[in-house]
Amino acid sequence: MTFSRQVVAAAALGLGLALAAFAVLVPTLALAAGPLDVSIVDQSFQPTNLTVKAGDTVMWNVTKAIADPHSVTSGNPGDADAGKVFQSGITLRVDGDTFEFQFANPGTYPYFCQVHPSTMKGTITVTGPGGSPPPAASGAAPSAAASGATGASGAPGASGAPVASSPPPPPGSEREPVAASDKAIAAGVLGIALVLLFGAAMLYRRVNRA
Repeated sequence: MTFSRQVVAAAALGLGLALAAFAVLVPTLALAAGPLDVSIVDQSFQPTNLTVKAGDTVMWNVTKAIADPHSVTSGNPGDADAGKVFQSGITLRVDGDTFEFQFANPGTYPYFCQVHPSTMKGTITVTGPGGSPPPAASGAAPSAAASGATGASGAPGASGAPVASSPPPPPGSEREPVAASDKAIAAGVLGIALVLLFGAAMLYRRVNRA
């Protein structure tokens, strides 16, 4: 009986440590900076409008390809400086092709697809420290480089001014997704806790039967 109590106590301690680690890690992982996805579905960007923080990286990912390729081009169709802030090139063709860009400065950044300019448009709103709304207009482009689409080289971002748009939504109105790697770590911690729990139960039954 003493042995069984020791086994249960050890298992309970391990379970408690695993749950404590899980409780600490989940909020941290949820707030960790990571790529924020915009899906390219048929002839649309989903979500159309995305709010991120300065320093965040946005990833555009083709999740439902069509016969035509796509681009992620900063600005609005017809702008003389279209593509100067970020430009993927017309290289997003098949499912899994991606393009990334890190937004260093607060501002409102419209973008579009050069192949489908009338139907594929979106806006990235970048807030400042503490979620403060971006200025109505900014004279500096983000000081970050863009990566090209999968299997192709993309043009790096050049100097250009973010274009002012409609007022951004209130900070926190859009949830930022947790990176897949962070979810996997949290799931692993939870899995360890469950294994310890079931292991303790099995040991307890074996000792009592003996």
